Amino acid sequence: MDIPETVTVVWKLKETMDAHGVTRYAVQKEAKIAMNTLRGMYDGTTRRPDLDVLGSIIGALRRMTGQPITLTDVLTLEIGE
Repeated sequence: MDIPETVTVVWKLKETMDAHGVTRYAVQKEAKIAMNTLRGMYDGTTRRPDLDVLGSIIGALRRMTGQPITLTDVLTLEIGE
């Protein structure tokens, strides 16, 4: 069995929010977090996310969309060879 050489965590927040028609402003208000914090996650530039903030965003998205949004809707793994 070959072990992949690289595993990268990639943000999917933008795709999830866009798919549900949810704006950054609405999520920021519902999650009660700073816009700059949300913007970094949305743009995929945040490298060390705070778990409490992630929980707030996921909770906000669940309430706003009525869907069972989970961590895998916000972050994913890309496995390279």
